[in-house]
Amino acid sequence: MLQSLSDMLSWRVRTADKTAALSDILFDPDSRQMTYLSLRPGGVSGRQVLASASRLGKTDPHAREVELRITPEELETAPSWGGDADELSALLTAMPPLVVGPFGATHAPLAMAAFASESGEDDADMPPDPRAEEALDRYTRLTRWLGREVFARDAELGTLSDILADPVENRLAYFIVDNGKFFGHEQRALPVSALAHRAPVAKGGHIVLDVTAAEFETAPHPDALPT
Repeated sequence: MLQSLSDMLSWRVRTADKTAALSDILFDPDSRQMTYLSLRPGGVSGRQVLASASRLGKTDPHAREVELRITPEELETAPSWGGDADELSALLTAMPPLVVGPFGATHAPLAMAAFASESGEDDADMPPDPRAEEALDRYTRLTRWLGREVFARDAELGTLSDILADPVENRLAYFIVDNGKFFGHEQRALPVSALAHRAPVAKGGHIVLDVTAAEFETAPHPDALPT
């Protein structure tokens, strides 16, 4: 069953002994899979942690809840940060691409602290840190994609309003693009496999799909997709 990822951001996450708030979803555009869930175990504010999306269990759209198969001990030792987006960038930069362990990757607290110190330097002339750029490519955040401009090969289409996925199969399926028109307002579903390019955030973060404007016009409405 396809599920709106932007809608999931308002769901509860149920772990072994408590519930948590879902603050973001990280995914890999190449494999078209979710990689991590960003959680607030304490609820609305406070400490946030990363847990591997491979630990996803049952989803209940009616209760607006998703199960996460993780123990209290694993949740307590998961990679964490204070909640600031820049801290998350530093944490992701320090995480190597090696996929091991219950959280999908190892983490290095000393490297995190070192990078956090470096990234705190206030120097507008400093070039982008390649470690940070690589991390943002490797750990793409849903909240950084929503609202970005979307282009076809031959025209601007609108903005990305959602991504539909099958949480059980961990498969990203469709981009939902809103044409943004006051008159003739429409949303269309285009396959995630059509992704051709996503610009760096520093250059606007726009998305380019390997489709034409005519193909966008004939693409299905999200409500018409099979569930």
